[in-house]
Amino acid sequence: MLYQRYLPYVVLGLLFLPGFSLAEPAKKNCDSLFCYSSKDDFFQFESGTRLQLDRGVFINDSRTDFDNEWNVRRARLSSSAQIGEHLSIDFTYDFARDDRSAIRNAFIRYTSADNTRFTVGHFKEPFGMERLTSVQDLAFLERSLVSLLTPPRSLGVELHKHTHHWTAAAGMFTTGTESSSNDTKFGTSARVTFAPQSDAGRIVHFGLGIAHRNTDSQQEVRFRQRPETRNTDIRLIDTRTFIADSYTYLGIESAIARGPWALQAEYIYSHVGKARINQTDSGENIHFSGWHIDLTWIASGEPQPYNHEKGTFGRLRPAHSVQHGGWGAWRLGMRLSELDLTNHPITGGRQQNLTTGLTWVLNRNISLSSEYVKVLKVDGGEFTNASPAIFQSRLQIIY
Repeated sequence: MLYQRYLPYVVLGLLFLPGFSLAEPAKKNCDSLFCYSSKDDFFQFESGTRLQLDRGVFINDSRTDFDNEWNVRRARLSSSAQIGEHLSIDFTYDFARDDRSAIRNAFIRYTSADNTRFTVGHFKEPFGMERLTSVQDLAFLERSLVSLLTPPRSLGVELHKHTHHWTAAAGMFTTGTESSSNDTKFGTSARVTFAPQSDAGRIVHFGLGIAHRNTDSQQEVRFRQRPETRNTDIRLIDTRTFIADSYTYLGIESAIARGPWALQAEYIYSHVGKARINQTDSGENIHFSGWHIDLTWIASGEPQPYNHEKGTFGRLRPAHSVQHGGWGAWRLGMRLSELDLTNHPITGGRQQNLTTGLTWVLNRNISLSSEYVKVLKVDGGEFTNASPAIFQSRLQIIY
């Protein structure tokens, strides 16, 4: 790919661009690569970039044959505009995506003075704490196994409201640019959260979500998942294509934080209506499910932040950045996750992973991450009894 040929030069440019990374920003109130504001502040425009460069090293067993890979996980260019006090526009394009449309966000949003907002376009659906957490704010390189049972970005409309202690959102959607074998002709999603404590370092969070899908005219679906890495396209658990009329996700989430310590857990149940191998079968209702538990510790002492608008954990910003003579922020994490894609007559397999990781946030622009992912077990499917391990690392540059 052309972008891969010039990637090293792009990385060097972003690292040493004046006003970027280890240098002081040109404008204290501008977190993006380029900012513009009219004299009366009626029109404001920002353009930013996000680059994630990954390396994966695999320890195979007798059941697997992974190849060590470099991967440009994300190479995004985003732009947003604020028009007056209430209207905003957002557009994000990912140059690292080859197999599907690279448009990520493309929406218009109206936000009232009481934090009620109406969004139309292409964006994330309201479901799941982990899913709604920005990738640049996650404690791990990839979302957990159970993230498969969450809806992707879609085309639709959403009504959302939030306060300091709760959020509520609901919307109607159809398949967007993130097309897959689970394309739908119609869907709805909704999520509510309640956080009686929501200050940084003192968080108690609960949430519920539901997402329903009617399948497209082909009525074919497929559920499969990578082993918490994007340095391979191999899936250890895979239902293969089967026929179903609909599927519904139900999610329960909770989180607690005290100072630099944080614990997060989610369980997602998926009900699949009239699953069958071929059209002649009458079909039966089946279910898949999964969960993850995350424990993180910010070793440099910063309190765990919270995002009140999203109802998720927030972005870790170092108290003492490298450019100020500090050591940045250091976060350690451990995650246990499981995904079960087996329910007769579908035998996609069940997988359980243990992930440990360390992230060094040098400043608000640059971070380095390393992880060890161990597949504890795979039951059923082509890779039954497989237990490979993965060492992976990431350089992330955001502006």
